[in-house]
Amino acid sequence: MKKIQNNLFYDERSAGGIVYKIENGKIYWLLIRTANLPGRRRMGSGSRKNLKSIYKFPKGHLKEREFLKEAALREVEEEGVVKARIISKIGSRDYVIWDRANKKKIIKKVTFFLMKYLAPSNLKHFDREVVLERLWLTYEEANSKLVYDSEKILLGKAKEKLDKLLRNNGL
Repeated sequence: MKKIQNNLFYDERSAGGIVYKIENGKIYWLLIRTANLPGRRRMGSGSRKNLKSIYKFPKGHLKEREFLKEAALREVEEEGVVKARIISKIGSRDYVIWDRANKKKIIKKVTFFLMKYLAPSNLKHFDREVVLERLWLTYEEANSKLVYDSEKILLGKAKEKLDKLLRNNGL
């Protein structure tokens, strides 16, 4: 368990990306659809535990001695099969997960970054989590497909940040 400020503890740290691309003047956001694996679920997620698959942003655990930005880029490439560049940090969310196998709560912190799509990736990676589909969607489509409210909030923050950068010609 990692100790952080204010005596809060995290059992796990993860990082991920909210990736966008612009085609024909329209902004699209990358979502992945994964198999909803048994064994762990977010507490308070209600009936969502019965879903066969979920739509979300690419994210995953930090490897030993890996920094947040490195992990986020790696996870986006592994799960999203795209190369991207970090624009800025969007925010972090804390989750409490129930680990059925170990019969205990896990406190997890996930940090997301706004990323610009650069190119497809040929990276071959196999993970416990199965990615069933990768989709580029408009903001409205992505917002309606995301399962977790916290990721919908982060998508809104990412859109707001990107809109501001585009208005100021910052990209």
